[in-house]
Amino acid sequence: MSENERGWITLQAEDGHQFRAYHAPAQGTEIGRIVLAPEIFGINHHIRAVCDGFAADGYRVIAPDLFERAEAAVELPYDKAGIERGIALKGHVATEAALLDLAAALAALGGDGAAAVVGYCWGGSLAWAAASRLPLRAAVAYYGGDIGNHLDDAPRVPTLLHFGEQDHAIPLAVADGVQERHPTAAVHLYPAGHGFNCDERGSFHADSATLARLRTLGLLRAVF
Repeated sequence: MSENERGWITLQAEDGHQFRAYHAPAQGTEIGRIVLAPEIFGINHHIRAVCDGFAADGYRVIAPDLFERAEAAVELPYDKAGIERGIALKGHVATEAALLDLAAALAALGGDGAAAVVGYCWGGSLAWAAASRLPLRAAVAYYGGDIGNHLDDAPRVPTLLHFGEQDHAIPLAVADGVQERHPTAAVHLYPAGHGFNCDERGSFHADSATLARLRTLGLLRAVF
């Protein structure tokens, strides 16, 4: 598949693991490149739509299927069963392994800081980890539930974090902790719950999603 084709590609991580990834080429002139780290629902319809949305704004995007280390071609719905299965599958994918897959996607986009990482939920936690460990241009984390367990990680690149004030899973103390320890990281709170960016979830909050996306695009424009 060429850089101008949309669809599934195959990548290989440093440890030899091969996995699929969704590729969305930039529409029009390419502004920059993004590795999109998914939620615990896999590279499903929503995540592909998010990739396509960034592509429409001029970014070439690769979303690695992190679940392929546990099970192939998983695409889960936003219901109780989907949440339970996603949590179970995530438990079979170590953070270090997921970062290897993100690194492979970064390499496919040029490596050496050629791309930014944008992540949601599980992917948001991985974006936070990537900001201190991988060669990237910038990191954006939406409601990363594990960030609070890694507040000592110091981002080495411009980093933007989005949290919901009504998030049942992430205490506001996490946002406060990031601001206190890492004042160069931009932290924003929204009057919304967990998953507020996803228009296929009951927690979707349109105004918050729109504002968070504008801020995300603002950071991306600043670093590319």
